Amino acid sequence: MSVSFVVHLHAKDDTREQFRTMLYEVLDAMAKEPDFINTYVGTSIDDPNTFVLYESWACSKEEFIANHLSRPYRQAYEKALPDMQARPRTIEFLDPVRAYTT
Repeated sequence: MSVSFVVHLHAKDDTREQFRTMLYEVLDAMAKEPDFINTYVGTSIDDPNTFVLYESWACSKEEFIANHLSRPYRQAYEKALPDMQARPRTIEFLDPVRAYTT
């Protein structure tokens, strides 16, 4: 069983570098989790304050929410997130159907 999702994060202009630093710290720690498959990070060409993540995990949506969002390495980031965001993040959970790779 696996789950994938897309996260849109919108940093404020004056917090973009702090936001990026904290986000990458979380992603570095997250990549060591046994359920972690991959994460791709990009920024919007039209708005460099918008970060888009595509994540895949070897667990269900429910297991991800229950077990990963509250990890100790996320606590400082989650606490700071409301003050760093221009608007709330969105998370769209996906049902992986097919993959294409080269």
